[in-house]
Amino acid sequence: MEMHNVPLRGIKVDPLAHELATSKDMRPYLDCVITAYRNNAIGLDAALQVVRDLPLEKRYTWRVFSALKWAFADFEDEYVALDLPHIPEPTRSEMTKELELHLQQLRMLLQTFHTE
Repeated sequence: MEMHNVPLRGIKVDPLAHELATSKDMRPYLDCVITAYRNNAIGLDAALQVVRDLPLEKRYTWRVFSALKWAFADFEDEYVALDLPHIPEPTRSEMTKELELHLQQLRMLLQTFHTE
């Protein structure tokens, strides 16, 4: 994959992704990243302890797994095959690009699990 510099105003953010990223449940994770970026070791220990103490259903990883569970709970490739001839281009191409992005994200998730 080739990397490109993109100005901040050139980044498109899905409204739902923005809502999730700025939700109160993300605050402990953002605090960790911000504290680590500021190179504050004492603050980082406290921020990490907040994440450690989160119940499973408040964790970021749980949110990802729950979304995947809902997405694939009744998945049938035969139903997709029935739909595809009736989804016009360029919608189908956009859907393919999005699926490819999500596949990369899923690979990253699996890699993270395998390295922990």
